[in-house]
Amino acid sequence: MSGLRFVSSVWGRSRAAVRLARRDAARHRARTILATLLVALPIAALIAGTALLSPAPPTRDQALAGIPDGVQAVITATAISQDNAPIPQLPEGAPGPWIDDLEQVPAGEAELKGSLSSGARLLQYWNAPRLLVTTGIPLSPGEEAEAGVGITADTDLAGIATTDMQEADSEALTLLMPALTAGTAPATKAEAVITSSLADRLGLGIGDEIAVVAPPSTGWYSSDGRIGDVVADAQRGYRVSGIVDDEASHVWAHKGWISRMAADDKAGVDGHWLVVGDEPVTWAQATSMNQLQAFAVSRHVLTEYPGDSELYPVQVDINALLLQIAGIVLTGALGTALVLMLVTPAFAVSTDQSRRTLGLAAATGATPADLRRIVNAQGTVIGAAGGLLGAAVGVAIAFLVDGWIPPGQDFARSFPWWIVPTGIGVATLLGLITTLIPAASAARLQPVDALKDRPTPRRGTKPGRAKFFAIAGPVTILAAAVAGVLSLAGVTPTPEYTTPGTVPASAAISAVLLVTTVVLAIVGILLLVRAIPSLGARLAKRAPVASRLALHDAAEHRSRFVPAATAVLVTVCAASYFIVVTGSMTANDRDRVGEVVQGGSLVLGTDIPIGNEIDRLVITDTIDALRDALPINGHEPIYSASIQRDASLRFGAVQPLNRSCPEGLYPDTASSTKTGVPLVCTTANTAYSPSLSVPWWGGTDAGIMDSDALLATGMNGATAAAAVLEDGGIVVNNAARLSADGTVRVALSSDPLPTEENAEQFVELPGAFLRGFAFAATVSPDTATEIGVTDWEYVGEIVTADPELTPAQLTEARTTIKQHTSLVRMTEANSYRDWGRDSALIPIALLAALAVAASAISLLLAKTQSRSDVTTMLAVGATKRFLRRFTLSQAMVLLAAGVPLGFVAGIALGTYQIAWNRATGIGGAWIETVPLWRLQAGLGLTIIGASVLAVLVIGRPTNARITRTID
Repeated sequence: MSGLRFVSSVWGRSRAAVRLARRDAARHRARTILATLLVALPIAALIAGTALLSPAPPTRDQALAGIPDGVQAVITATAISQDNAPIPQLPEGAPGPWIDDLEQVPAGEAELKGSLSSGARLLQYWNAPRLLVTTGIPLSPGEEAEAGVGITADTDLAGIATTDMQEADSEALTLLMPALTAGTAPATKAEAVITSSLADRLGLGIGDEIAVVAPPSTGWYSSDGRIGDVVADAQRGYRVSGIVDDEASHVWAHKGWISRMAADDKAGVDGHWLVVGDEPVTWAQATSMNQLQAFAVSRHVLTEYPGDSELYPVQVDINALLLQIAGIVLTGALGTALVLMLVTPAFAVSTDQSRRTLGLAAATGATPADLRRIVNAQGTVIGAAGGLLGAAVGVAIAFLVDGWIPPGQDFARSFPWWIVPTGIGVATLLGLITTLIPAASAARLQPVDALKDRPTPRRGTKPGRAKFFAIAGPVTILAAAVAGVLSLAGVTPTPEYTTPGTVPASAAISAVLLVTTVVLAIVGILLLVRAIPSLGARLAKRAPVASRLALHDAAEHRSRFVPAATAVLVTVCAASYFIVVTGSMTANDRDRVGEVVQGGSLVLGTDIPIGNEIDRLVITDTIDALRDALPINGHEPIYSASIQRDASLRFGAVQPLNRSCPEGLYPDTASSTKTGVPLVCTTANTAYSPSLSVPWWGGTDAGIMDSDALLATGMNGATAAAAVLEDGGIVVNNAARLSADGTVRVALSSDPLPTEENAEQFVELPGAFLRGFAFAATVSPDTATEIGVTDWEYVGEIVTADPELTPAQLTEARTTIKQHTSLVRMTEANSYRDWGRDSALIPIALLAALAVAASAISLLLAKTQSRSDVTTMLAVGATKRFLRRFTLSQAMVLLAAGVPLGFVAGIALGTYQIAWNRATGIGGAWIETVPLWRLQAGLGLTIIGASVLAVLVIGRPTNARITRTID
C-alpha cells in the first residue's frame, strides 16, 4: 500500500507540475512559440539532411532491384587472373572496381555450373561499350560495315545519339527488358528494342531503321574488360521492333553481333549470365564462384542476408575512420551546443518571469523537486512539440527537394524513416536538457524572495568564482591544444588497413585524443564565456551609464546571457570554421585536379570519338548552337598525341637527371606545385597525381595546341607559358619536371605513356610550369612535328566569350548542349573564386543569419525580462534616446562576448581539421591552410551590422505600463 501511495503522490505532483507549466506557457504564448520554433528548425534540418544525403536506395534494395524478375541471380565472370587471390565479394556484389587481365579468359558456363545446383540454367547476355545510334547511315537491317561508313559532312547531326546496348537470346531478353509499351520483342538478329527517350530524341517509331556504331577504341576499360577493343570500328543496321518507357538511352538486340565478336576474341572480356530455375543461389554457392574470379548477386542471399561470421572480413582504412570520427565529433558537438544555447535562454527567462508563481507553489508546500519538475515539464512538452513540427517540416523539405532531382528509385521506399522518431526523441531530450539549469535556479528559490519578485542571491556572484572561470578557461583551451598536437602525432599519410575489432593501439589513442581535444576546447570556451558577465560588471565602473547598466544586466541575468552569448559564439565559430575548411578545400582541389580552362571559358569534347573530321564537325555544330544563346566570340582547337597502337612516337616530360627521385618514389605535391622548393620524394599513394577534368575519353595527357589556344584557357600564368610554347618549348603541370636552367627533359616512346624506363630517345626543350593545367606536357604543333610526333587526335575546342560567361550562363550552356546533342560533353572551371563555387557560401550565410537571429532573440528576451526596469527608468526621467543606447549597449556586450571568441575558436578548429587532413593524407596533400581573411572580415562586419540593425527595430522604447497579473 505504501508503494501505491508513493506512486499516487508522484503522479499527482507530476500532474500539478504539468498543469502549472501549461498555464505559464499559455500566458507567455510568444515565448513558447519562439522556443518551439527554435527546437523545430534544427530537427527539420537533421531529418531533411539525413534523408537527402543517405544512399538512395539502400545498397541491398539497389542490388535486389538490379536482379530482373524471374531471375535467381546475376553472375559476372571477371577477367582477373586466376593466379590472384579470389574476389572477396559482398552479398551486394563485388567490393569495388577491379582491374582485368587483358590476356585472361574468364570462367565459362561449364565452370560456373559446377558451383550451382543441377536444376539451374545459365542465360548469357553481353554488354556493349558506349555506342552511337543514328538514322543517317544507309545501312539495311542486319547489314554490317566499318564504323563511320556513310557519315559525311552532310549527315544530320541531330539524328545521332549515344546509347548503351545489351544482346541476348529471346528468353534472356524477355527478362532483361522492361515491359514493352509498343511493338514486340526482337524476333530476329535484325531487330532491336529501344527506350522511349532514344525514340523521342531521334524521332523513331516501330519499323524505323537505325544503325548502331561501335567507334574506335579509346583505350579506356570499364567493368566489362576490353569489350571496347573487341567491337571497335564496326556498325550494324537494325529495325525497331519495340519501345519501352525509360528515360535512359538503351538498345536491346538479339545476340549475333556483339556476342559473335566477343566469342572470337574472349581474352579480357568479362562474361555475364542470368541464373534461372526453381532453386535459389545460396551464399555458399556464391563464394564458391569467387574461386573462379566470378561473383553472383543472388535474390535469396539478399533476402536471407548472411550472418557476420559468414561474410568475408572487410578491411577498414584507419585514417578514413578517424577522419569520419573527427567530422562527427566536430559537427555533433557544435550542433548540440548551438541548439542547447539557443533554447536555454527562453526557459531561463520563463523561470525568471514565473518567480511569483513558483514562490506561491513553494509557500503552499511544493518541494524544490516539485519546482524543478514544473520547469522540466515545460521543456519536455515544448521539445516534443518542436520535434513533431520539425519532423513534419523535415520530411516535407526532403520530398520537395527530391522532386526537383531527376527521378530515380522510389524515394519513399528508400527514405530513412528511422530518423523521424530519432529526431523527435532528440528534440524531447534537448527540451529537457535545456531546462536543467533554469530548473536548478527554480529549485533554489526562497519563497520570500519569490513572492517579492526578486531573485535569490547565488553563490556565483562571488568575485573569486569569476576569477576561477577566467583562469580555468585558458588553461582548458591550452590542454585542448596539447591533446590536439598529440592526436596528430598518432597518424601517418600511409593508409593503414585492418579488420573490424582489431584497431591498432596508436589509432585508438589518436581517436581518444581527438575527442578529448574537441571536448576540452568546447569546455574551455564555455568557461571563458561564463566568466565574462562577472568580469564585465567589475570593469564597468568607468564605462558610460548605458554600458554600465548593460554589463550589470548581463551579470544579473547570467542564465539568459551566457547561453545567448554562447549561441552567438557557436554560430560564428561554425561559420568561421567552414570558411577555413572551404578555402583550404578549394586550394587542395586545385592541386588535385588538372583542368583545361579557368574563369568563364568552357571546353567541349566528344562523348564518343569517331574520327578527327567527324568529331570536329559535331563540336563545331554545337558551338553554333551556343552562339544563339550566349556571347560566344571564338574557339580554339586542342589535339593530343594519339593512343592508337599503330601510332608514331608519343612524348612525355620526365624528371631532370640531377633532380630525380629514387626508384619507387615520386615528387610530392609541394614539390610538384611550387617552383624553387626542395624536392621531396614520397610513395605512390601520396605523390602528386592530379586527376583530369576534361570532356573527352580519347587522347593521352600529352597536349598539342598553339599559343592562342593556351591563352584561351584563361589559366593563371598562361601568357608566359604561351610565349614559351611559341618559341618551341614545352609547358608542364609539374614543377618537379623543370630543371634549374629552365629546361625539360622529354621522353619519346611508342608506348602511350612515355617514361624514363620505356623511352626510346630523349630531347631537351625550354620549359614553363603552368600550375593546375590538365595536360602533363604540352607542345605546339610545330614542335610536335620537329620531335617526331606526327599522329595527333582532335579532342576538343576551347570556347571563349566576351564578356566571360557567368556561372548562370555556364549552366545555360550545359542545358543548351544537353537539348541539342548527346554527342558532346562540356567541362568548365572547377572553381571561380578562392572559396570555389558561390554555393559554398550558402551554409556560411545561413550560420551568419543564425548568429544574428540568436542576438535578436536574446534582445527580445532581455526586453521582456527588463520591462519593469525600463518603466522605472522612464518614470525617473530617462529619455528614449538613453533607452536606445541602453539596448544598443546590451547588444554590444552580447556581441563582444560571442563574436571575437567565435572567430578565434572557428579558425583554430578549422586549422586543426586541415592539419588532421594533412596528417592522414586523405583526399590530397592539404599543403595550404587558407583562412580567407577577407571573407572572415566580411562575416564579422555582416553579423555586427545586421545585429545593430535588429537593435534599431527591436530596441524602440515604449511608454507601456507594466501590469501585474494575479498569480
